[in-house]
Amino acid sequence: MENKPFISSAKLKKYVNENSSYSLYIKDDIVELRFTPNTPEAMAHFPEGEQVEHVMTGIEKNGIIYFHKFITRSSFGETVTELDGVDDPVMLWLQYI
Repeated sequence: MENKPFISSAKLKKYVNENSSYSLYIKDDIVELRFTPNTPEAMAHFPEGEQVEHVMTGIEKNGIIYFHKFITRSSFGETVTELDGVDDPVMLWLQYI
């Protein structure tokens, strides 16, 4: 899992608690992070003016969440991206949390 985008569970939980457009679900070691961009800049890019939902899935091990999949759901359908490597753009985003 060391080559997957990762973040500390405590840090992500704090971020989600402070940002209402995010939801975090953890059951056993399975993790799902859901969010819908709600900034005016993001909304201007919504396909057909409809919201886009992003879902990141992963596992939690020893207080660290490792993400392996990024799903985008929109009026265009669903796109699934397998995440690999700490230099993945998702990893860069996680570093800003």
